[in-house]
Amino acid sequence: MPGPWCHRGGHGRRGGARPRRIRRFVEPALLLLLRGNPTHGYALAERMHELGLDAYPVDISVIYRILNDLEAKGMLVSHIDAEQTAGPPRRVYTLTEAGDAYLRSWVHELRETIRMLHRFLDAYDAHAQEHADSDRSPYHERDEE
Repeated sequence: MPGPWCHRGGHGRRGGARPRRIRRFVEPALLLLLRGNPTHGYALAERMHELGLDAYPVDISVIYRILNDLEAKGMLVSHIDAEQTAGPPRRVYTLTEAGDAYLRSWVHELRETIRMLHRFLDAYDAHAQEHADSDRSPYHERDEE
Protein backbone atom coordinates (compact mmCIF):
# COMPACT_ATOMS: atom_id res chain seq x y z
CA MET A 1 0.00 0.00 0.00
CA PRO A 2 1.46 3.39 -0.91
CA GLY A 3 2.59 5.64 1.89
CA PRO A 4 1.01 9.00 2.71
CA TRP A 5 3.73 10.80 0.78
CA CYS A 6 2.13 9.69 -2.48
CA HIS A 7 -0.75 12.09 -1.98
CA ARG A 8 1.65 15.01 -1.69
CA GLY A 9 3.46 14.72 -4.97
CA GLY A 10 4.86 11.19 -4.90
CA HIS A 11 8.40 10.20 -4.22
CA GLY A 12 11.65 9.57 -5.99
CA ARG A 13 13.42 11.64 -8.56
CA ARG A 14 10.28 13.05 -10.19
CA GLY A 15 8.06 13.18 -7.12
CA GLY A 16 7.93 15.59 -4.23
CA ALA A 17 10.04 13.86 -1.57
CA ARG A 18 13.44 15.04 -2.70
CA PRO A 19 12.47 18.73 -3.08
CA ARG A 20 10.90 18.64 0.41
CA ARG A 21 14.12 17.22 1.84
CA ILE A 22 16.10 19.90 0.04
CA ARG A 23 13.87 22.67 1.40
CA ARG A 24 14.48 21.31 4.90
CA PHE A 25 18.22 21.52 4.22
CA VAL A 26 17.99 25.20 3.27
CA GLU A 27 17.95 26.29 6.93
CA PRO A 28 21.38 24.87 7.87
CA ALA A 29 22.71 25.91 4.46
CA LEU A 30 21.79 29.54 5.13
CA LEU A 31 23.32 29.36 8.61
CA LEU A 32 26.56 28.00 7.18
CA LEU A 33 26.70 30.62 4.42
CA LEU A 34 26.22 33.34 7.03
CA ARG A 35 28.89 31.96 9.35
CA GLY A 36 31.51 34.70 9.45
CA ASN A 37 30.04 36.34 6.37
CA PRO A 38 27.08 38.71 6.97
CA THR A 39 25.16 39.23 3.75
CA HIS A 40 21.73 39.86 2.25
CA GLY A 41 19.14 37.31 1.19
CA TYR A 42 19.59 37.59 -2.56
CA ALA A 43 23.34 37.00 -2.28
CA LEU A 44 22.61 33.95 -0.11
CA ALA A 45 20.30 32.60 -2.81
CA GLU A 46 23.04 33.07 -5.40
CA ARG A 47 25.54 31.21 -3.18
CA MET A 48 23.41 28.11 -2.58
CA HIS A 49 25.30 26.39 -5.41
CA GLU A 50 28.39 26.34 -3.16
CA LEU A 51 26.62 23.69 -1.09
CA GLY A 52 25.33 21.70 -4.05
CA LEU A 53 21.82 23.13 -3.99
CA ASP A 54 21.88 24.49 -7.54
CA ALA A 55 20.22 21.33 -8.89
CA TYR A 56 17.18 22.13 -6.72
CA PRO A 57 16.75 25.90 -6.86
CA VAL A 58 14.96 27.41 -3.91
CA ASP A 59 12.56 30.29 -4.49
CA ILE A 60 13.81 33.57 -3.01
CA SER A 61 10.56 33.93 -1.06
CA VAL A 62 11.33 30.65 0.75
CA ILE A 63 14.81 31.92 1.60
CA TYR A 64 13.44 35.17 3.03
CA ARG A 65 10.77 33.29 4.98
CA ILE A 66 13.44 31.08 6.55
CA LEU A 67 15.66 34.09 7.28
CA ASN A 68 12.74 35.85 8.99
CA ASP A 69 11.95 32.75 11.05
CA LEU A 70 15.59 32.37 12.08
CA GLU A 71 15.74 36.03 13.06
CA ALA A 72 12.54 35.70 15.11
CA LYS A 73 14.15 32.76 16.96
CA GLY A 74 17.28 34.80 17.71
CA MET A 75 19.54 32.81 15.39
CA LEU A 76 20.19 35.86 13.19
CA VAL A 77 20.13 39.61 13.50
CA SER A 78 19.69 41.99 10.60
CA HIS A 79 20.14 45.62 9.72
CA ILE A 80 19.53 47.79 6.67
CA ASP A 81 22.73 48.46 4.75
CA ALA A 82 22.80 52.27 4.73
CA GLU A 83 26.10 52.37 2.82
CA GLN A 84 24.69 50.76 -0.31
CA THR A 85 24.23 53.35 -3.03
CA ALA A 86 22.89 51.30 -5.95
CA GLY A 87 19.35 49.98 -5.84
CA PRO A 88 17.03 49.75 -2.88
CA PRO A 89 18.50 49.34 0.60
CA ARG A 90 19.19 45.72 1.48
CA ARG A 91 18.75 43.90 4.76
CA VAL A 92 22.03 42.28 5.83
CA TYR A 93 21.81 39.18 8.03
CA THR A 94 24.40 38.17 10.62
CA LEU A 95 24.66 34.87 12.49
CA THR A 96 24.36 35.18 16.28
CA GLU A 97 26.06 32.98 18.88
CA ALA A 98 22.74 31.16 19.30
CA GLY A 99 22.63 30.68 15.52
CA ASP A 100 26.15 29.28 15.51
CA ALA A 101 25.19 26.84 18.29
CA TYR A 102 22.09 25.89 16.28
CA LEU A 103 24.27 25.30 13.21
CA ARG A 104 26.54 23.03 15.28
CA SER A 105 23.50 21.04 16.40
CA TRP A 106 22.43 20.73 12.75
CA VAL A 107 25.91 19.45 11.85
CA HIS A 108 25.74 16.88 14.66
CA GLU A 109 22.33 15.69 13.44
CA LEU A 110 23.50 15.58 9.82
CA ARG A 111 26.51 13.46 10.80
CA GLU A 112 24.23 11.08 12.69
CA THR A 113 21.94 10.95 9.65
CA ILE A 114 24.90 10.13 7.41
CA ARG A 115 25.85 7.22 9.69
CA MET A 116 22.26 5.96 9.65
CA LEU A 117 22.09 6.30 5.86
CA HIS A 118 25.32 4.35 5.44
CA ARG A 119 23.92 1.53 7.60
CA PHE A 120 20.68 1.59 5.62
CA LEU A 121 22.47 1.55 2.25
CA ASP A 122 24.85 -1.20 3.38
CA ALA A 123 21.87 -3.33 4.45
CA TYR A 124 20.08 -2.56 1.18
CA ASP A 125 23.16 -3.45 -0.88
CA ALA A 126 23.64 -6.70 1.06
CA HIS A 127 19.98 -7.60 0.53
CA ALA A 128 20.17 -6.73 -3.17
CA GLN A 129 23.34 -8.79 -3.55
CA GLU A 130 21.73 -11.81 -1.85
CA HIS A 131 18.80 -11.62 -4.24
CA ALA A 132 21.06 -11.10 -7.24
CA ASP A 133 23.06 -14.19 -6.25
CA SER A 134 19.91 -16.30 -5.76
CA ASP A 135 18.55 -15.13 -9.12
CA ARG A 136 21.71 -16.40 -10.80
CA SER A 137 21.63 -19.84 -9.14
CA PRO A 138 20.32 -22.67 -11.31
CA TYR A 139 16.81 -23.89 -10.68
CA HIS A 140 16.53 -27.11 -8.84
CA GLU A 141 15.19 -29.60 -11.30
CA ARG A 142 12.98 -32.47 -10.19
CA ASP A 143 14.15 -35.94 -10.76
CA GLU A 144 11.98 -37.39 -13.45
CA GLU A 145 12.74 -40.96 -12.63
